Parts: sequence; structure tokens; C-alpha cells
Amino acid sequence: MFFWNCWLRNRFRLAAYLFFGCALMLVGTLPVTMAQVHGHWVWVHPRSVRDVMDAWRYGTEHVALVLVFLLLISAADLGSLGVGESAARKEYDFLLTRPRARRHFVWSAWLAGLTQLCFLALAAFVVAVTTLYILTSGIYPDPLWQRSLGAFILGLLVFSGAFALSLATGSSRSGFELAASLLIINYAVQEVSWRFAIWGIAHGWPITSPIYWEGAYGLLNDPHLRYVVFLLMLAATAALTLLAQFGFERKDL
Repeated sequence: MFFWNCWLRNRFRLAAYLFFGCALMLVGTLPVTMAQVHGHWVWVHPRSVRDVMDAWRYGTEHVALVLVFLLLISAADLGSLGVGESAARKEYDFLLTRPRARRHFVWSAWLAGLTQLCFLALAAFVVAVTTLYILTSGIYPDPLWQRSLGAFILGLLVFSGAFALSLATGSSRSGFELAASLLIINYAVQEVSWRFAIWGIAHGWPITSPIYWEGAYGLLNDPHLRYVVFLLMLAATAALTLLAQFGFERKDL
């Protein structure tokens, strides 16, 4: 019951993120087959398999940038709700009179946010694949789903961090402020890494690792670090949620 209550309470936010995400995904993928012809930008249908694969490669880069931005923003917002939002609504007295353990409310709220985040990521992914298929009449989704999975794992980590803090402070605002700070730091690191990579290449340094080009997200796409970072992020996600459960069970309400 509490699971569906969390779902219904956040349905308008989810609908807004779905509309925003689908629009962003279209804007990000539509230009991949555009070319300048006689001084005008027009859509050019790929004429060979190589052109189709190049379009999918460029499309994957665009989709990854859009998806990371979309999922991190939505994860910060959705993670700060749940049980933290129940505190803002003065619902703790009602919840604790139910014949359920406190951990039930923690995991129900976490799973509600997780399913919403999954739904948002899947919808954005489907829009990207459909748009690229219409533009190219071909389908090469292997790099795309891998990059999308990396974006989702990063978003899931931010979601759990915001969830744990909002539960610890009893305020949805605290969780969102933490997540927003992490987003600013992530993009600041990404910008510094990008400029460092450009400077290094200009001076003849052999910089090829994605970490230099994509900040924290690049760790999930580095072939030498991918699986280790993937497992570490999943472990951190589980640890944050367990910490939230541990704190809520011992919280004096």
C-alpha cells in the first residue's frame, strides 16, 4: 500500500520528467544524420552500412550526454522524496501505527523511486532507438545500451544518496540539495577533465581513456575499469539504502 502511495504521489513529477526526457532525446538524436547541402541543413539518409554505423556511433554519444543529464536530475529529485517526503507531510505518526516494520517503509519507498527511475530510463532509451532507426533504417544498439546502462547506474547511485540523506534529516530538501551539489561537482570535474585532455593532446600526450572526456561517467565506459566500477557503484547503492534503513529503525520519532 505504501509502495503505491509513493508512486501516486510522484506521478505528476514522473510525467513531467517523461515529457522532458523524450523531448530532450529527440533534440539530441535528430541532428545525427543532418548535413549541409547548398548552404542549408537537411536530413540525409545514410547510403551505406558504414554511414549507418557512423550515425549510430554519433547518436550514441549524443544519447549518452542527454541520458546522464536527465537521469541525474530526476534521480536527485525522486530520491529526495519517499520517506523523507512523509516527514515533511507529518505522516510519521500514521505510518508507525501500521502493523509493519520500519524497514518495510524504507524499502517500499526506495523501490517505488527505483521503478520510476527504471521507467524513465527505459522510455528515453526506446525513444532514442526508435528515432535512430527511423533516421538510418538500421539498428546497431550494442554501444547504446551499454552507455545507457552506465548512465542508469550512475543515476541509481545519486538516487540512493539523496534518499539516504533525506531520510536521515527528515527533509526532502536536504536530499535534493546534496544531489544537486554532487551534480555540480560532477560536471565541474568533467569540464576540468575535458580541458586537461585537450591541453594534453595539444602537447602530444596519448590521452584516450574516456575518463578524461566524460568525468565520473567515463569510469563506467573505460574497458579496464568498467566492471570494477560497476560493482563498486552497486555496492555503494546497496550500502546507502541499508544505512538509511539502519538509521530510520533507530530514529527517535
